Parts: sequence; structure tokens; C-alpha cells
Amino acid sequence: MSKKSGDKLFQPSIDFERSEYRYIFYAHDQEELIQDFSDIGFKTHVYKKTPITKTIYFGSRKGLKPGLSIKGRIYSNVQTDNVWRLTPDTVFNLLEIKSTIKDDETFLYGFMIEDEKMKSLVSDEESVDMPIDVIYRIQKASEGRLLIDSTFKTKSRLSKDALRPEDIKNNLTFSEIITLLTKPSDLDNKLSPEVSDLLNRKIRPIYHKSLIPYVMTQYSRIHLLPTKQKWKDIIRITIDPGVDFYDIILDNPKDFIDNPNATAEYINREKFCRLEFKLNPVSIKNAKDLDKTIGSIIRKYRCIGYISKKWSGVTLVSERHIEKQAFWREAFAKSISGFFPVDESWFSYGSVTEGLLQLIKKSKSFRTYRKDPRVLVKNENFVQGFLGVPSPSLIVTVEGPHITYNLPPTSYPVKLTKILPEFYIVEEPINPVRSNIISTRSELEDILHPSIEIEGYSFFRSYGFLVEALKSNRVYKLTIERKTSVQELADPQSENQELKHKTEIYCKMRYIGTEDRLYKVDEESIFNELEAFYDEFSPFMSEPLTLGQTVFD
Repeated sequence: MSKKSGDKLFQPSIDFERSEYRYIFYAHDQEELIQDFSDIGFKTHVYKKTPITKTIYFGSRKGLKPGLSIKGRIYSNVQTDNVWRLTPDTVFNLLEIKSTIKDDETFLYGFMIEDEKMKSLVSDEESVDMPIDVIYRIQKASEGRLLIDSTFKTKSRLSKDALRPEDIKNNLTFSEIITLLTKPSDLDNKLSPEVSDLLNRKIRPIYHKSLIPYVMTQYSRIHLLPTKQKWKDIIRITIDPGVDFYDIILDNPKDFIDNPNATAEYINREKFCRLEFKLNPVSIKNAKDLDKTIGSIIRKYRCIGYISKKWSGVTLVSERHIEKQAFWREAFAKSISGFFPVDESWFSYGSVTEGLLQLIKKSKSFRTYRKDPRVLVKNENFVQGFLGVPSPSLIVTVEGPHITYNLPPTSYPVKLTKILPEFYIVEEPINPVRSNIISTRSELEDILHPSIEIEGYSFFRSYGFLVEALKSNRVYKLTIERKTSVQELADPQSENQELKHKTEIYCKMRYIGTEDRLYKVDEESIFNELEAFYDEFSPFMSEPLTLGQTVFD
């Protein structure tokens, strides 16, 4: 739809569908990989005035919703070091929202100017040195697929050219972003009816009481732009070397929405580079030479499919939360946990956290470790194999640049009945017997033993809380976990590969430690508490989930 003269708002317009692929490669290979892309027709570009991108991801106290990503971006020439203050007046250059759609949906409701519909992928997201206008990017993406598949997206945006001069507002403050995401305000007057409807129906009902910033990333992005005209509407490539992650600590969590003050505190820098492709899936089919050439580069540099920056950051923040509790822990040199399968309805956004909290509230053996519990999230994408015939003697795991050799876990089948789900207690070594961080692809062959049998690759996600046993005051991590494993049944060199998918959903309780003192080694007591967990929780979780009144509210 085209814009009428003097119109203040824009109507929906259809944009092309995108596919997104995420990989990582080893840090020392960056210069050589960029040269290979240059040789086939790409040039590098870095926005020199604002080379640093800071991104804050927002979520609910229930956790981050799969398929829904809300983030504010700042483009800067100043790199944040260890600590960075966020105040209500902190200025953001971009507010971006992604939401889930079904695979058969091919359009979205958003707003954009008609003559930009056919612009190149490479000229959209960060094509200006410093965005100074209010831009709302409403993106929709299908998730739930494994990383071997792409994430399909459609995209629209509001640019400063779409507003009359009197309507242009420079940037958004932190406080204004919080307001937009949680409640109606005068800012809504600048939105199209479709975007207002999206906020009122899908965003504000979730976040009106529980919005929090979860994690911040910082990186210097390298763009690889196609020099051939025929490729410019097909593909966009970016490299993010060494992404920094920051935990966000709220000054007053209970009053955050009205008084958004916080501190971003440095956690970690990734020891690898991220390589992302954004494709037009319709046109790429007609550019077989490009597809084949890029595929050869991915194989040459042993690029590995990987989780997004958002899910990597949330995992780091959750692990850091546990570390900061400074628990005492007996010198077991192993991790002890118990698990049982659950009905698949328990693993969905809201249900995971709400369902667990309601069961904990009913429990006579456990309570949440804190009155206002923090949702803990973990994501992993890894390849696993084993050494040893006929039974595995070592388990080999490749996750990003990390390679570990671990002794197999010891499993005890505690409950095997026909009525209730089976229950296992597992003891796993805490430390690997061998580990390494790969910094170049040439090191990969040196550490991977030639006799390794590759079992397959897996994508893992869990949600949960810290809980405390009422009698002993031991602290456990209680989670609902989903692991999807894939095996190749045909010859990897064959064009017709057959894949076997297996998804497991289970509830797990893992011993973490104690707050007040160091106990004598007493595995039997931990085993008894894990059995109490099974006896209380499994009768409910083997049935479909039914939720009562929300616990978070």
C-alpha cells in the first residue's frame, strides 16, 4: 500500500521472506575466511562512526518466551568495559521485536514505505552510521526447528522518511521503551493500528507487570556485502568476532517498571566468531553457484551451527546467578541428579515456570530458594560421540570451540513401575578427563581421536528454579528439560541423507550445595531427597498440565 500525502501513519505492506543461518568459526581463521569471501565477490564494511553495537534483551520474570525476541540497540563508538549504568534517560537508537509465526504464514502486519520493499538485504538493518529516528522493527520468525534448518523471517520497518518532520522523534529513552512494552501511553499516537494491536494483544499482557532486561551483548560487526549486482537482493552476511555478554542487575526489582535503573556487569567474551547468513530463500534457489560456493567455505572452516546470542547470554546469566550464591558443596567430585519423563504439555512458555512454581508451592518437602525466585534457563547445541567398543569408555562432546572427554555417567534405575514414569538417579563426573578450546580449525583434527564414533548432534533447552529441601536446607536446581537429538542414518557423503529425530522431555532435580554450612559426605541423604522429589512431582507431571491462578502475579 502506498502512502497518502499528509498521512501520519502507515498501513501494512508485505516484505519478502528471509531465512537465517547461524554458525560459528574459530578465531584465528577470521582473516583467511574473510579473504575467501572476498575472492568470490564480497567486500567488507564496518561503520566507522559507530562500530560498537550494544543490545539489551528484554523478557519476563517467567523467562524468555521462545519465538519472541524484544531488544533495544545502541550504536556507539565507545566500548563498555566492566560496568555500565542504565538510567531512565539512557538513549537507544532502535527497538526491535520478533514474534513467532506458523510456517505457512507468508506475510506480516507492520509498516514500511512501499518503495523500500525491494531494497537489498545488505542495505537494511544497519545501513546508516547512527540511526537517529524512532524505528520499530516488527519481525516474525518461525522457531522450534533444529539448527540445521533456517529461521524464516519477514520484516518491515518505520524509517524517518515515513514521518512528517513534526512527527520525527530522535531516539527512544530506556524509560520510553519500558512504557511502550508495558502499557498504553501518548507514544501510541505515533504507531500504526496494526503495531498498537500487536503490543496490546501479544506484548503488554505478558510484560505489563513482569518486564525486565535480561542480558546485554556488545560486539563490533563486520558486514560482507556482495559486489555482484545479481546477489544484492539475495544475501547478507555478517561476522561478529568475540561477542561480550553482560548481566543486568536491577537497582530495585520490584519497582523496576516505574523506576528503570540498572547496572550492566561484564560476564564473559566468546572465544570464537559468529557467522550469520540472511537469505532470500526464493532467489537463492536460482543462484546455485553462490549456494555451492558458500557451502564449501562453511565446510572448509569447520563452521558449526549454533544458538543465538540471546540464548547464549541467558544461559551465562543463569549460571552466574548460581555461582553468586556461593554455596558450600561436599567434595563428591561428581554431580548427583534424579529425573523422570513428563507429559509434553509441561514444556511450553509460561507452563514451564508457572507449572513448576505451583507444584513447589504445594510441596511438603521443598520450597523456592528465594521468595522471589529467578527463572534459570540453559541452552546447548552440541555434537556427541564415544570411544570404546563394545561399550563406551569415554564420551566426547563438541560444543562450539570446546571439546571435552568425559567418563560415562553412572545411572541407577530407582523406580520402574507400570503405573508411574520411571525414575533414575545419575552420578556424573564434574570435571572432564580431557578438555581443550579450539582456536583454529587445524587444531580440531589434533584433539579428535580418529576412533571416535559420532552418535549425533543435539539441541538442549531447560527452564527451572533453585529450590531448598525443608529438612536439610540443601539446595537443588529443579528444571524441566527438552533434548532433541538427530542422527544421520545414511552415508554423510550421500546426497540422500536420512535423519532420525528423537525428542525427550523430562523433569530433573540436580544437587547444587548448601547455604549455611559444609556437610559431611552423605550421598544416601541426597538420594532420599531425590526420591521425595519423584514421589511428590511425578503423579502430577505424568498427566497433561492444568494451570491455576498465575503464581507470578
